[in-house]
Amino acid sequence: MLFGLRVGVLIGGAITYLGVVETEAELRLRSGGDIVEADVLDTRVMTGRGTTYEVRYAFTLPGAAETYTLRDATGREGLWTALPRGDWDSARASRKVAVRFLPEDPWVSRPVNSGAAPLGDSIAAIVLGLLIWVPSMVLFVRVLRSRA
Repeated sequence: MLFGLRVGVLIGGAITYLGVVETEAELRLRSGGDIVEADVLDTRVMTGRGTTYEVRYAFTLPGAAETYTLRDATGREGLWTALPRGDWDSARASRKVAVRFLPEDPWVSRPVNSGAAPLGDSIAAIVLGLLIWVPSMVLFVRVLRSRA
């Protein structure tokens, strides 16, 4: 039982942390950032609950050796992001896309015309993480106290 509670504490804490990091990054990006012209690495059309037009991009900054792409809180890089159809057509033709990024953390970026990322998913992650973490932590502390 103690092992399961430890796992619950760790998993709940990790999910909560990732949700907070993603929410904080999006809110910082909404409040400003610089714009750079990024190279379009690839394009695709996804169908399912509708059609989305997606790109993968990369950019470098003057004086920096590192190449930046879209990255999430887990550290995955080179992720796809959706664009409105007209912007996707332009990006596909020119192989360029305007990207807003945080100068203090260029890994936090998104295409200028993609609009703000919805906060629902990252807030849901925070809530889910807390729903796992809080009861696991309470039970973990109770078990430890009962053994003392």
